[in-house]
Amino acid sequence: MFEKKDFKSFYDELYSDILDEYYQEMDDEKTRNLLLFFIVIGILAFIPTIICWIFFYEINYLFFFIVVTLTYNLGVIIYFYASYRHSNKELLKKVKRQILDDLIIYASKDGDAKVLPFNRVSKSSFVKTELFNINELEYNGSNYIKVQIGKNDIVLSDIELFYIDESKKQEYFYVGNRKFLRTYHIKKRKDIFTGCYIGSDMKKDNDINIKVIPKDWKIPKKYYLIDDQKINLESSEFSNKYDVYSNDEIKSRLIITPPLMEKISTLDKILTNKKIFIFKPDGRYTIFIKNFSIDEILEKYVPYKRKKKKEYNNMYNIYKNLHKLFITCEIINT
Repeated sequence: MFEKKDFKSFYDELYSDILDEYYQEMDDEKTRNLLLFFIVIGILAFIPTIICWIFFYEINYLFFFIVVTLTYNLGVIIYFYASYRHSNKELLKKVKRQILDDLIIYASKDGDAKVLPFNRVSKSSFVKTELFNINELEYNGSNYIKVQIGKNDIVLSDIELFYIDESKKQEYFYVGNRKFLRTYHIKKRKDIFTGCYIGSDMKKDNDINIKVIPKDWKIPKKYYLIDDQKINLESSEFSNKYDVYSNDEIKSRLIITPPLMEKISTLDKILTNKKIFIFKPDGRYTIFIKNFSIDEILEKYVPYKRKKKKEYNNMYNIYKNLHKLFITCEIINT
């Protein structure tokens, strides 16, 4: 299904050399950063220390000089070493973005695919789903991707929807014999949804909003907009796994047909993560895939230190997971 033989051919003939170039560029930049690190340490740590000892040293303050200069040098080294490490992590992020761009193009077969790592799905996209109460939630996003498969545009993105729970904690304390009450304001982030967003076009006309939600998906009512009636479908097997909500049962049955229910069941075998399907009035659909993140895939399979012996399998696993997203759209669209 995921063309492992073709991917191996692609990797062996072309992509391993491309990765060598990416990592060589990163290694060269690391070398320059390391050289800069030692130059900065020399200028800001050792040279000032030598000058200080030459012009201000007194035997009576020997211990003081040792403590101060060691503390100063250690502080400078720790600060700039942390900056050096951060710079190296940014270089690795750049390689990850390059890999993502390459494998999105390969997996989708769309040479004009757009990969925008620092962009996210717009707020209006959430509003149109009529699922999340976006006014009560905050959200982050990354890895905004737009590709075309066949004649259909597909949008992908990592998203996080959450709210900040504010609570008060009170405790008593004593100063001498006097009793005082201290109040703490505690803020804690609570996730509503973390995962992947897919948006694409249907081949059917639709003028209502239909929500297909797994039965075991726990939904805090305050943060979800599920006010429509629950629709009873013909398939008891499908109804045992999903609840369907809409304001028009007849039109819903024209969209959520037995073939579409079968396709959704097929998807569950390919991508086992829990999914919410939203079929929107504008003819598009949205799929929210829980606990499936492009960032996490890259983090898992592009390690901080390159492991060339495992590289083919790592690249294939990235490709395979990305390809599942496109297969999802292909199955729904056919």
